[in-house]
Amino acid sequence: MAEIAPAKSRPLAAAIGGWLLFIVVETATQITFKYAGATLDDRSGLIHLVAQALATPVVLLGFGLYFLGFLIWMTILKDIDLGRAFPMTAIIYVTTLASAVLLFHEMLNPLRVAGVLVIAGGVALLASDTGAAPTPGPTPD
Repeated sequence: MAEIAPAKSRPLAAAIGGWLLFIVVETATQITFKYAGATLDDRSGLIHLVAQALATPVVLLGFGLYFLGFLIWMTILKDIDLGRAFPMTAIIYVTTLASAVLLFHEMLNPLRVAGVLVIAGGVALLASDTGAAPTPGPTPD
């Protein structure tokens, strides 16, 4: 029989799972938008570009992923302070850069590597910050 996790670890596991899912979805969104942007022809004007985008499945997939990321973000913000949650989204810069190098063969240089290390260090600091007691958000009427 499967062992049920103690009540305290379930919210932590859900929060970690939510963050991982958010990072994956947001990274996939950027990869999809990069690929979609490369498939569109902007030489015929804005109206043609919009029509082409609305008829291109990969563009629609990108918008779907963007909306899914929004839903996940709302769920995360329900339980975590905005001041702590938002800076932690910077880890997406790391995953997106790694994806760009692996999938699109973009080049890394020392400045980009240093930037990624600074971001990763900042995220680690934010994750370890216990901070003040959380303030309750507005309650629905």
